[in-house]
Amino acid sequence: MWDDPIVNEVRRARLEIEKECGGDFDQIYKRALEVQKNSTAKVVSRPDPAKITMAEIDEEIAAHRREKRL
Repeated sequence: MWDDPIVNEVRRARLEIEKECGGDFDQIYKRALEVQKNSTAKVVSRPDPAKITMAEIDEEIAAHRREKRL
């Protein structure tokens, strides 16, 4: 069977967190919220797809293509 080091690392981290929290899902969830709260990473939410126009989609695609050419 193929062995993926990234998958192995994620599984190892998950087991470590489960062990630290005693397998209690509420504790795991609270820990995840705390990590998210203290994270400096930007969290991005996408707008409701029903409210996006085709013009906005086209502009987003064009902007992405312009950015990739840089």
